[in-house]
Amino acid sequence: MTWFALSLAAAFLMATNGAYMKKFFSDVSPWEMAIIPFFYSVPMCTAGIIFSGIPKLGPGFYPALSWVLPMMIVSVILHFRAIHMSPLSLTLPFLSFTPVFALITGDFFLGEKLSGAGISGMALVVIGGYVLNLDSTRFGFWGPIKAIYREPGSAIMLAVAAMYGFTSVGGKVMIIHSSALFTGFLIFVLLGILIPIILIGVGKASLGTILRKPLLGFGSGFIVFTEIICHNIAISMVAAAYMITIKRMAGIFSVIYGWILFHERGIRYRLIGTAIMTVGASIIAIYG
Repeated sequence: MTWFALSLAAAFLMATNGAYMKKFFSDVSPWEMAIIPFFYSVPMCTAGIIFSGIPKLGPGFYPALSWVLPMMIVSVILHFRAIHMSPLSLTLPFLSFTPVFALITGDFFLGEKLSGAGISGMALVVIGGYVLNLDSTRFGFWGPIKAIYREPGSAIMLAVAAMYGFTSVGGKVMIIHSSALFTGFLIFVLLGILIPIILIGVGKASLGTILRKPLLGFGSGFIVFTEIICHNIAISMVAAAYMITIKRMAGIFSVIYGWILFHERGIRYRLIGTAIMTVGASIIAIYG
């Protein structure tokens, strides 16, 4: 179950970076917060390419890169745009639907077939992830669904979840035609260069702010660098939908960080969601 351990590690690192950014970069804009991990991971990912080497690239590598990269850039920008426009409790729940889209795209692009038990486990993780992110007092269970029709951020985040479903599978296509580490490192080098150029160019971010805390910035970059390694090796070993489903358990680690570091309250829905996700992940690990 190496893939499961690596996927869970990627989930932990994803949540760790979120808590790290909130702890040390809460004074910057959401746009600059989006840039910093990508920007500071560039030197490490570049070194990773140098030391791991450039593998022989198959015929499907560049066609996949040609649409995965722009879609990832758009999805990252829209992700933070949605959070900026609407409450977190009306946007974050929709990220839990990424595995559903990965299930569809994985079948279409890669011909990945999942077991009935595995799909059942995925459904539980998706439901648990949705419940995990609900606000316990303001909007209720159906609040985010209803908000699609009145909150632009909710509709945007659902579109982002669909894009992540495509990019995760597209990334695996690139891995098949190269290697797991090369694909991950290359994509993040390009993201770390292009996203800052775009957001600084349109006036959404300041280079001075991004460079203000270099040591802390490299700390975030290192977390992302380690996450890239775990993510790409894991997704190369198993169906993309399974891997993305386990990685969505980052929400559980985020809840723990929120409780320990930031003394967050209102954990009723979070405890319920955590229990549901844990059962779903166990089913995938054992029967998927």
